[in-house]
Amino acid sequence: MFEECLAPEESVKVGRILLVDDEPAILQALKRLLCRQYEVMTADSGQQALDLLEQGAFDLLISDMRMPGLSGADLLKVCVERWPEMVRVLVTGYADMESTIRAVNEGNIYRYINKPWDNDQLCSVVADALQCKILQEKNEKLQARIKDQNEQLALFNRELEQQVEQKTDQAGTAEAKLEEAYRSLVQEFNSMVLLLVGMVEQRNGEEPGSSERLARLSKLFGEFAGLVGQPIQDLYYAALLKNIGKITLPDAVLIKSWTTMNRLEKKEYSRFPVNGQTTLMLLEPLQNSANIIRSHMELYNGKGFPDRLEGDAIPLESRILRIVTDYVDLQREHNFLGEKLNEDDTRTYMIKMAGLRYDRALIDLLMEVLEDFDEGVVPNMDRIPIAAAKQGTILAKSLISPAGVVLLSEGTLLTERHVSKLQALQRQFEGHQIMLQVRHPDSSGSE
Repeated sequence: MFEECLAPEESVKVGRILLVDDEPAILQALKRLLCRQYEVMTADSGQQALDLLEQGAFDLLISDMRMPGLSGADLLKVCVERWPEMVRVLVTGYADMESTIRAVNEGNIYRYINKPWDNDQLCSVVADALQCKILQEKNEKLQARIKDQNEQLALFNRELEQQVEQKTDQAGTAEAKLEEAYRSLVQEFNSMVLLLVGMVEQRNGEEPGSSERLARLSKLFGEFAGLVGQPIQDLYYAALLKNIGKITLPDAVLIKSWTTMNRLEKKEYSRFPVNGQTTLMLLEPLQNSANIIRSHMELYNGKGFPDRLEGDAIPLESRILRIVTDYVDLQREHNFLGEKLNEDDTRTYMIKMAGLRYDRALIDLLMEVLEDFDEGVVPNMDRIPIAAAKQGTILAKSLISPAGVVLLSEGTLLTERHVSKLQALQRQFEGHQIMLQVRHPDSSGSE
């Protein structure tokens, strides 16, 4: 079943979507909702969807669960194997929860939407899914660029070595050129890493520059722990990029503390260290950092993830990064305890958990490191759902409604009246997660 959406010639299509459902009325409803902004094609069966996918690439697949022949879950399982770069969304009824869980596990879906759907929520999910795909594509291009530059550097090094062998009298000049080229590439590499860090901070709702402050604390901690040379640099990069694996996580998981996640959300969240390692492993200068990132959510008692490593089996750099990460996160909203702590209570908690969550010797060392570190590492900005807004909160960024209207401007100090209206807004858009980026009430807004 194939129809082209009639739209003005000047309309700009920002993504290519394939809709799959065996009910013509549902297909038409979805198509009418999406076709003005996106290029939309439809299929009335799983097999027809596969035929269309063979003919051309799509950015997003939205499939019904119950269909004769090839079900939605089976279609998504095929798609994740053959077209893994395509984002997958499942439309399902509450009675299909068992099949939905299978689709989450085997089809690696981005999101599922319950019938009957809310149009605003569905449009928001589509926009978020396509934006996520854009971020992934930018990340892949950035990796490819870094890889090309590494190959160029290796080629240049080989050429210079040949020149040195052939013309010993030009050895000094060749070495100077090599050093200059190396310095230039290192500077550009660091600039690209910081660009990538900025993308991660923006996606995860973190304060700009917070990752770099945390990385400097991690580096100082590593020096106190006896690390020297390249391991120090590897730890620094790992601290900068530790959250890169969270880019593809949905907002509904990012804003929750571990204690409030359900089983499926915990399973999805626990993959982010492995996703981060996989993302960075192709970049030779970051391979050691990638391994640190994989193990930085392990716990000293063996109850962490993803590999349940225990004690000294956890790399020293990863143990350090876990301690620094928890020290910062415990002083933010939505941490793994579900309760924000002040600095004194954070230190007390971490000392109490020494030997369980953390390496006892490193916790003792942390207290010395903090006395020597004269920068603040706890961000002034946080990202919270509007349901958690409180009187006295300061907006770090303007609040924009799902319809694109500016409701509250940056710098607004929330009053009791603001909070009441925000709660009414959340009820109006029930099922759609609206987020606020806020500063702490005692913050001046400076870094």
